[in-house]
Amino acid sequence: MSYIFTPRGAFFFVTLSLVFSGLFTSALILFLKPTNQFLTLSLTLILGELLLIIPLIYVIAKSQGSFVKILRFNKINIQMIILSTLLSIGVIIIADEIERLISLIIPPPEWLNQLSHFLSVDDSFALILIFFAVVPLAAICEEVLFRGFLQQILEKHWGDITRAILIGSLFFAIIHLVPYWVIQIYILALIMGYLSWVTNSIFPSMILHAINNGIAFSFANWRTFFDGWYDWNGHVSPIILTLAMAMAFLAFRQIQQQAAISRAS
Repeated sequence: MSYIFTPRGAFFFVTLSLVFSGLFTSALILFLKPTNQFLTLSLTLILGELLLIIPLIYVIAKSQGSFVKILRFNKINIQMIILSTLLSIGVIIIADEIERLISLIIPPPEWLNQLSHFLSVDDSFALILIFFAVVPLAAICEEVLFRGFLQQILEKHWGDITRAILIGSLFFAIIHLVPYWVIQIYILALIMGYLSWVTNSIFPSMILHAINNGIAFSFANWRTFFDGWYDWNGHVSPIILTLAMAMAFLAFRQIQQQAAISRAS
Protein backbone atom coordinates (compact mmCIF):
# COMPACT_ATOMS: atom_id res chain seq x y z
CA MET A 1 0.00 0.00 0.00
CA SER A 2 2.97 2.33 0.52
CA TYR A 3 3.45 2.27 -3.29
CA ILE A 4 0.35 4.45 -3.63
CA PHE A 5 2.11 7.20 -1.68
CA THR A 6 4.89 7.51 -4.30
CA PRO A 7 4.66 9.70 -7.44
CA ARG A 8 4.29 6.75 -9.81
CA GLY A 9 1.85 5.02 -7.50
CA ALA A 10 -0.17 8.20 -6.99
CA PHE A 11 -0.51 8.80 -10.74
CA PHE A 12 -1.55 5.18 -11.23
CA PHE A 13 -4.04 5.35 -8.37
CA VAL A 14 -5.63 8.60 -9.58
CA THR A 15 -5.90 7.23 -13.13
CA LEU A 16 -7.46 4.04 -11.83
CA SER A 17 -9.96 6.04 -9.76
CA LEU A 18 -10.95 8.05 -12.84
CA VAL A 19 -11.39 4.93 -14.97
CA PHE A 20 -13.34 3.16 -12.22
CA SER A 21 -15.68 6.13 -11.81
CA GLY A 22 -16.22 6.51 -15.56
CA LEU A 23 -16.83 2.83 -16.27
CA PHE A 24 -19.14 2.34 -13.30
CA THR A 25 -21.36 5.32 -14.09
CA SER A 26 -21.44 4.46 -17.83
CA ALA A 27 -22.46 0.89 -17.06
CA LEU A 28 -25.12 2.16 -14.67
CA ILE A 29 -26.66 4.38 -17.36
CA LEU A 30 -26.75 1.50 -19.85
CA PHE A 31 -28.20 -0.89 -17.29
CA LEU A 32 -30.94 1.44 -16.02
CA LYS A 33 -32.07 2.63 -19.47
CA PRO A 34 -33.26 5.98 -18.05
CA THR A 35 -36.55 7.61 -18.98
CA ASN A 36 -35.72 10.97 -17.38
CA GLN A 37 -32.46 11.99 -19.06
CA PHE A 38 -31.62 14.99 -16.88
CA LEU A 39 -32.47 13.32 -13.58
CA THR A 40 -30.31 10.34 -14.51
CA LEU A 41 -27.51 12.65 -15.64
CA SER A 42 -27.54 14.51 -12.33
CA LEU A 43 -27.52 11.32 -10.26
CA THR A 44 -24.69 9.78 -12.28
CA LEU A 45 -22.68 13.00 -11.98
CA ILE A 46 -23.06 12.87 -8.21
CA LEU A 47 -22.16 9.19 -8.07
CA GLY A 48 -19.22 9.70 -10.44
CA GLU A 49 -17.71 12.43 -8.28
CA LEU A 50 -18.12 10.39 -5.09
CA LEU A 51 -16.51 7.35 -6.71
CA LEU A 52 -13.41 9.45 -7.39
CA ILE A 53 -12.58 9.72 -3.70
CA ILE A 54 -14.12 6.60 -2.15
CA PRO A 55 -11.07 4.45 -3.05
CA LEU A 56 -8.76 7.15 -1.65
CA ILE A 57 -10.72 7.38 1.60
CA TYR A 58 -10.50 3.60 1.94
CA VAL A 59 -6.73 3.57 1.34
CA ILE A 60 -6.05 6.36 3.84
CA ALA A 61 -8.28 4.73 6.45
CA LYS A 62 -6.55 1.39 5.86
CA SER A 63 -3.12 2.98 6.26
CA GLN A 64 -4.31 4.71 9.46
CA GLY A 65 -3.00 8.00 8.10
CA SER A 66 -4.25 11.47 8.99
CA PHE A 67 -6.88 12.72 6.55
CA VAL A 68 -6.06 16.32 7.48
CA LYS A 69 -2.34 15.96 6.70
CA ILE A 70 -2.56 13.66 3.67
CA LEU A 71 -5.33 15.68 1.99
CA ARG A 72 -4.37 19.17 3.23
CA PHE A 73 -7.63 19.77 5.06
CA ASN A 74 -6.02 22.58 7.02
CA LYS A 75 -8.22 25.44 8.22
CA ILE A 76 -7.99 28.91 6.72
CA ASN A 77 -9.24 32.16 8.24
CA ILE A 78 -12.06 34.39 7.01
CA GLN A 79 -9.63 36.81 5.39
CA MET A 80 -8.11 34.02 3.31
CA ILE A 81 -11.59 32.87 2.26
CA ILE A 82 -12.44 36.39 1.08
CA LEU A 83 -9.11 36.82 -0.72
CA SER A 84 -9.47 33.41 -2.39
CA THR A 85 -12.96 34.34 -3.55
CA LEU A 86 -11.83 37.68 -5.00
CA LEU A 87 -8.84 36.06 -6.71
CA SER A 88 -11.06 33.32 -8.12
CA ILE A 89 -13.58 35.72 -9.64
CA GLY A 90 -10.81 37.81 -11.19
CA VAL A 91 -8.90 34.85 -12.61
CA ILE A 92 -12.03 33.21 -14.03
CA ILE A 93 -13.05 36.39 -15.85
CA ILE A 94 -9.53 36.69 -17.32
CA ALA A 95 -9.64 33.01 -18.36
CA ASP A 96 -13.01 33.63 -20.01
CA GLU A 97 -11.53 36.41 -22.15
CA ILE A 98 -8.57 34.18 -23.05
CA GLU A 99 -11.02 31.52 -24.25
CA ARG A 100 -12.85 34.10 -26.36
CA LEU A 101 -9.56 35.21 -27.95
CA ILE A 102 -8.62 31.60 -28.69
CA SER A 103 -12.00 31.05 -30.34
CA LEU A 104 -11.17 33.84 -32.83
CA ILE A 105 -8.16 31.85 -34.00
CA ILE A 106 -9.48 28.32 -33.48
CA PRO A 107 -13.29 28.14 -33.61
CA PRO A 108 -14.71 25.73 -31.04
CA PRO A 109 -16.05 22.44 -32.44
CA GLU A 110 -19.82 22.06 -32.64
CA TRP A 111 -19.88 19.19 -30.16
CA LEU A 112 -18.35 21.49 -27.55
CA ASN A 113 -21.29 23.87 -27.81
CA GLN A 114 -23.64 20.92 -27.39
CA LEU A 115 -21.74 19.86 -24.28
CA SER A 116 -22.87 22.96 -22.40
CA HIS A 117 -26.49 22.05 -23.14
CA PHE A 118 -26.18 19.12 -20.73
CA LEU A 119 -25.96 21.64 -17.89
CA SER A 120 -29.03 23.53 -19.09
CA VAL A 121 -32.23 21.91 -17.80
CA ASP A 122 -35.86 22.92 -17.24
CA ASP A 123 -36.61 20.43 -14.47
CA SER A 124 -36.08 22.32 -11.19
CA PHE A 125 -35.20 19.24 -9.15
CA ALA A 126 -32.72 18.00 -11.75
CA LEU A 127 -31.27 21.53 -11.95
CA ILE A 128 -30.57 21.54 -8.20
CA LEU A 129 -28.98 18.09 -8.37
CA ILE A 130 -26.77 19.02 -11.33
CA PHE A 131 -25.72 22.22 -9.57
CA PHE A 132 -24.79 20.21 -6.49
CA ALA A 133 -22.81 17.74 -8.61
CA VAL A 134 -20.83 20.18 -10.75
CA VAL A 135 -20.26 22.99 -8.25
CA PRO A 136 -19.66 22.04 -4.59
CA LEU A 137 -19.27 18.28 -5.00
CA ALA A 138 -16.92 18.42 -8.01
CA ALA A 139 -14.82 21.09 -6.30
CA ILE A 140 -14.47 19.02 -3.14
CA CYS A 141 -13.84 15.61 -4.71
CA GLU A 142 -11.49 16.73 -7.49
CA GLU A 143 -9.45 19.01 -5.25
CA VAL A 144 -9.11 16.25 -2.66
CA LEU A 145 -7.82 13.88 -5.33
CA PHE A 146 -5.55 16.24 -7.28
CA ARG A 147 -4.38 19.08 -5.05
CA GLY A 148 -4.81 17.33 -1.72
CA PHE A 149 -3.48 13.87 -2.55
CA LEU A 150 -1.52 13.83 -5.84
CA GLN A 151 0.21 17.22 -5.76
CA GLN A 152 1.29 16.90 -2.15
CA ILE A 153 2.95 13.54 -2.88
CA LEU A 154 4.76 15.06 -5.87
CA GLU A 155 5.95 17.96 -3.71
CA LYS A 156 7.34 15.72 -0.98
CA HIS A 157 9.02 13.13 -3.20
CA TRP A 158 10.38 15.45 -5.89
CA GLY A 159 11.36 18.27 -3.53
CA ASP A 160 10.56 20.71 -6.34
CA ILE A 161 7.35 22.68 -5.81
CA THR A 162 7.35 24.23 -9.28
CA ARG A 163 7.73 20.87 -11.00
CA ALA A 164 5.03 19.32 -8.81
CA ILE A 165 2.53 22.07 -9.63
CA LEU A 166 3.38 22.13 -13.35
CA ILE A 167 3.14 18.37 -13.86
CA GLY A 168 0.17 17.86 -11.55
CA SER A 169 -1.75 20.67 -13.26
CA LEU A 170 -0.93 19.34 -16.73
CA PHE A 171 -2.23 15.92 -15.74
CA PHE A 172 -5.40 17.55 -14.40
CA ALA A 173 -5.93 19.43 -17.68
CA ILE A 174 -5.33 16.37 -19.85
CA ILE A 175 -7.69 14.03 -17.98
CA HIS A 176 -10.62 16.35 -18.76
CA LEU A 177 -10.33 15.00 -22.32
CA VAL A 178 -11.32 18.30 -23.97
CA PRO A 179 -8.31 19.45 -26.05
CA TYR A 180 -9.94 22.78 -26.85
CA TRP A 181 -10.04 23.71 -23.16
CA VAL A 182 -6.58 22.46 -22.21
CA ILE A 183 -5.00 25.93 -22.00
CA GLN A 184 -7.78 27.42 -19.88
CA ILE A 185 -7.97 24.40 -17.57
CA TYR A 186 -4.19 24.33 -17.24
CA ILE A 187 -4.05 28.00 -16.24
CA LEU A 188 -6.74 27.51 -13.59
CA ALA A 189 -5.07 24.30 -12.38
CA LEU A 190 -1.74 26.09 -11.98
CA ILE A 191 -3.36 28.72 -9.81
CA MET A 192 -5.26 26.11 -7.79
CA GLY A 193 -2.03 24.17 -7.33
CA TYR A 194 -0.16 27.26 -6.19
CA LEU A 195 -2.94 28.24 -3.79
CA SER A 196 -3.02 24.82 -2.16
CA TRP A 197 0.75 24.89 -1.69
CA VAL A 198 1.20 28.48 -0.52
CA THR A 199 -1.67 28.23 1.99
CA ASN A 200 -1.02 24.55 2.82
CA SER A 201 -4.75 23.97 2.43
CA ILE A 202 -7.04 22.75 -0.33
CA PHE A 203 -9.86 25.08 0.72
CA PRO A 204 -8.65 28.06 -1.42
CA SER A 205 -8.38 25.82 -4.49
CA MET A 206 -11.83 24.40 -3.73
CA ILE A 207 -13.19 27.95 -3.73
CA LEU A 208 -11.67 28.70 -7.14
CA HIS A 209 -12.88 25.38 -8.54
CA ALA A 210 -16.42 25.86 -7.23
CA ILE A 211 -16.73 29.45 -8.46
CA ASN A 212 -15.42 28.49 -11.91
CA ASN A 213 -17.94 25.67 -12.25
CA GLY A 214 -20.67 27.85 -10.78
CA ILE A 215 -20.12 30.59 -13.35
CA ALA A 216 -20.08 28.02 -16.17
CA PHE A 217 -23.33 26.59 -14.81
CA SER A 218 -24.86 30.08 -14.70
CA PHE A 219 -23.83 30.79 -18.30
CA ALA A 220 -25.43 27.53 -19.43
CA ASN A 221 -28.76 28.23 -17.73
CA TRP A 222 -29.12 32.01 -17.57
CA ARG A 223 -27.05 33.28 -20.50
CA THR A 224 -29.21 36.36 -21.09
CA PHE A 225 -28.42 37.64 -17.59
CA PHE A 226 -24.87 38.44 -18.71
CA ASP A 227 -25.93 40.38 -21.81
CA GLY A 228 -25.38 44.12 -21.72
CA TRP A 229 -23.09 44.44 -18.70
CA TYR A 230 -20.66 41.51 -18.98
CA ASP A 231 -20.50 40.79 -22.71
CA TRP A 232 -19.18 43.40 -25.12
CA ASN A 233 -18.97 42.65 -28.87
CA GLY A 234 -18.15 39.01 -28.24
CA HIS A 235 -15.63 39.80 -25.51
CA VAL A 236 -15.70 40.47 -21.80
CA SER A 237 -16.55 44.11 -21.10
CA PRO A 238 -13.29 46.13 -20.88
CA ILE A 239 -14.46 47.63 -17.59
CA ILE A 240 -15.22 44.21 -16.09
CA LEU A 241 -11.93 42.82 -17.42
CA THR A 242 -9.90 45.71 -15.98
CA LEU A 243 -11.58 45.33 -12.59
CA ALA A 244 -10.97 41.58 -12.72
CA MET A 245 -7.25 42.01 -13.41
CA ALA A 246 -6.88 44.54 -10.61
CA MET A 247 -8.84 42.36 -8.20
CA ALA A 248 -6.84 39.24 -9.08
CA PHE A 249 -3.51 41.06 -8.73
CA LEU A 250 -4.32 42.64 -5.37
CA ALA A 251 -5.86 39.46 -3.93
CA PHE A 252 -2.92 37.36 -5.12
CA ARG A 253 -0.43 39.72 -3.48
CA GLN A 254 -2.39 39.71 -0.22
CA ILE A 255 -2.57 35.91 -0.22
CA GLN A 256 1.20 35.72 -0.60
CA GLN A 257 1.68 38.13 2.30
CA GLN A 258 -0.79 36.28 4.53
CA ALA A 259 0.82 32.94 3.70
CA ALA A 260 4.29 34.33 4.49
CA ILE A 261 3.06 35.57 7.88
CA SER A 262 1.48 32.18 8.64
CA ARG A 263 4.69 30.31 7.79
CA ALA A 264 6.77 32.68 9.92
CA SER A 265 4.53 32.33 12.98
